[in-house]
Amino acid sequence: MRRGRAGDDHSDQRDFNALFEEHYDAVYRYARRRVGPDQADDVASEAFVVAWRRRDRLPPGRELPWLYACARRIGLAHHRLEQRQGSIAASLGRETDTTHHDDSDRVLDRDRAMAALARLTEIERELVMLVTWEGLDCRQAAKVVGCTHVTARGRLHRARRKLTAYMKADAPEPARVRVPKEVSWTT
Repeated sequence: MRRGRAGDDHSDQRDFNALFEEHYDAVYRYARRRVGPDQADDVASEAFVVAWRRRDRLPPGRELPWLYACARRIGLAHHRLEQRQGSIAASLGRETDTTHHDDSDRVLDRDRAMAALARLTEIERELVMLVTWEGLDCRQAAKVVGCTHVTARGRLHRARRKLTAYMKADAPEPARVRVPKEVSWTT
């Protein structure tokens, strides 16, 4: 985010509005993939609230990875809150429905890919999603998850190998054609 002159509130607001217009959709899509459509807007909005409060700490030219990291932490906090509420409701004998319905889950290939992705560690999964879905490069993704570029590259390489192996292991076997035995007909 560009820096306004010291004490120039209008310049700060204009710069932040431009930042919001440029990155809100990307942060929203990121949040939607992680917390579902019900909470995505809340997570994205909270990320921008934090960005406004800490606008003096936003790294110029690297605002989007910073916003992704912020949204990731907020999404994790939302997930922990859901888990706590679910366990409280269960202890009280009530059931809660915290699942998010996504029509695209009906696609078989996506289901297999998501199942394979779920078998990765949290950091591996996050790196794969940041690079593949969010379009970040490895250095930017490393900043989001809080590790060095070299570590992120190694983790990403291992995660991709694991995904390939998991996808192959979960692939349905090709259908076998049964050739019927010769049947002798008598009349």
